Amino acid sequence: MLSGVLIIDKPYGVSSGEHIRKLKKIIGKEKIGHAGTLDPLATGILIVCLGQMTRFSDYLAAHSKTYEAEILFGNQTSTGDIEGEIIKSSSQIPKKDEITDILDSFIGDIYQTPPMYSSLKHKGKSLYKYARKGITLDIKPRKITINSIKYISLEDKTLKLNINCGKGTYIRVLAEDIAKKLGTVGTLGNLRRIESANFKIDEALNLDSINQKNIVKKIISPGDALNCLNKIQCAPEIIDKIIKGQKVEMKLTSEDRFFRLFDKNKNFKGIVENCEGHLKPKRLLTID
Repeated sequence: MLSGVLIIDKPYGVSSGEHIRKLKKIIGKEKIGHAGTLDPLATGILIVCLGQMTRFSDYLAAHSKTYEAEILFGNQTSTGDIEGEIIKSSSQIPKKDEITDILDSFIGDIYQTPPMYSSLKHKGKSLYKYARKGITLDIKPRKITINSIKYISLEDKTLKLNINCGKGTYIRVLAEDIAKKLGTVGTLGNLRRIESANFKIDEALNLDSINQKNIVKKIISPGDALNCLNKIQCAPEIIDKIIKGQKVEMKLTSEDRFFRLFDKNKNFKGIVENCEGHLKPKRLLTID
């Protein structure tokens, strides 16, 4: 059974789901999923989860991600990116100092309204399906976290930024909001995810380089795949209690909520939760 992750560099113009479905021809009946969707127009890191790692994908998706994003000033579109129809235009193009002065105002916990052209569900149906029928819904703003925004360059009408953010952030919406704050309009151009759950873009593989002969060597094992979480190594008697679903009293200096659990032989057992002086099982590997 294959279990672990593949770090794929998703190309332009294909959906995350469509791209990883190509792997089905190689892995056969194994479970497959991904941690953190990329829009078809976005490129970069797509974490593909195989086998038992599909049960841990939420922990990877929840970790911060870093993007290189281009904001094209002058037009706002119906979709928030260059594929949409132009709905508003402006001749106002901000200068570098104006841009750098306002970027800090977006850092921290902010509220963002998800776009209608997104896969977010409403009554079991993706929002973009409503949008394509011309149906507009009242979508409530959600709290997201922007850890950092770094200015890279401004050439003509194109602003390039490095953005590190938390789960659920729509860079398309952030691009529009930044433009609005600058007194103009803008839309998202190129978007590339260069880091996700501690994996960097130079570790990513081209899907075409993977085949039945080499796939096992390219899979990152579950314990290593979750390196965005700190690890804890426990004695056999503690491992035994946790596997049986019991809480174990243990005072930890770390304030982290979740840890990777390893036995004395460095075998990964799953994820445990730190609960006020106790460790309790959160999600463990299943035993075949």
